[in-house]
Amino acid sequence: MGIKKNFLFLCVIVLTPELLAKECRYTATVWNAKLKKVVDQITVVKDFSALSRHEKGPFGCTPCESDQIDLNLPFHPPVKICRHIASKIERVLIQAHEEGYPIKKIIAYRPGLSKGPLDQHGNRTELSNHSFGTAIDINPENNGLYGNCKVWNSTCILLKDGKRVLEHPLTLKKNSPLVLMMREIGMKWGGEIKGNQKDFMHFSHSGY
Repeated sequence: MGIKKNFLFLCVIVLTPELLAKECRYTATVWNAKLKKVVDQITVVKDFSALSRHEKGPFGCTPCESDQIDLNLPFHPPVKICRHIASKIERVLIQAHEEGYPIKKIIAYRPGLSKGPLDQHGNRTELSNHSFGTAIDINPENNGLYGNCKVWNSTCILLKDGKRVLEHPLTLKKNSPLVLMMREIGMKWGGEIKGNQKDFMHFSHSGY
């Protein structure tokens, strides 16, 4: 009888929430490159075993809601992020904040088809890094997305969010402690990506 009870106890321990959550559910926006705006929203419900390769992101993360957990930060409301990187991100943000960099706004898990080839209607067909909870934007009001910006200079054109003013304490730079700490945990800064765009608020495994 004692052996039977122990066996049942072990079974309960082994069946973690991840194993029990066989259903994947997420809702994603659809970006139209021609109209330059969100034109639709789709809800996906499927078994985890049916996820395509495009639904399997960096760090072993997926866009499934059950793969996302809250960042517990004493200075910011809860934000969802992939469970596989949450503890590292949380540690870095708390350290940066304690060392004097105020974190006013965070954007992380946000499913959206905003990458990849266009379909016949001009809609993007692949999920962004934010979709997997593996990208995070910090203080976008002071670290906007810029175009015509192969290198940072006065000809860079603000495309989204706030103007970048180098003297402002919330402005991120390549030698900012937060940028350096993020790099140490495998999160590259969007202010250093190649090409004509610079996403100064953004961090992900690739910087894009």
